[in-house]
Amino acid sequence: MSLGEAIHEYRISNNLSQKALSEKLPIDRTVLSRIENGERELAASYDSVVAGLSWKLALAIADERTGGFISNILDDVPNLDLHPAALKDVLLKELGEAEAALEGLVVAKHIDPEKRRESAERVWQEMRDVIEKAVVLQGVLEEEFGLDRKRLAQKHEMEVKRGER
Repeated sequence: MSLGEAIHEYRISNNLSQKALSEKLPIDRTVLSRIENGERELAASYDSVVAGLSWKLALAIADERTGGFISNILDDVPNLDLHPAALKDVLLKELGEAEAALEGLVVAKHIDPEKRRESAERVWQEMRDVIEKAVVLQGVLEEEFGLDRKRLAQKHEMEVKRGER
């Protein structure tokens, strides 16, 4: 799904007119219409405002702006159960698989280079699975419990800087 389609879906699911959403952003309504229709791209300067509206839009922005390096798992796995308990179980499974891959990571230089590469690729894939599921769970927790993403990110950053994380 393109970013324009994601914005359109957000607007419709929140019963917002183009005028109402354009005032929230703020952006001209005709520009918003062209973005939703794929005739124009959203300027990167609006990314933080749009991402602040919804974690799903934040994922769509990350997917588009990183060329898929941070993928939108909601597009890749459209039937993913978004209930917090289901996501918790999925993430725990993914963490277990990542742990097993890390334990099997071959880093010794004297081991066959192809074996080392295969091992590294498995860890990379497992880490990506964990990251994608974790980001979705973060968004669901924000919605479910009314968490403020910006405040929590700032708090986390401060804890990292103080060496508490």
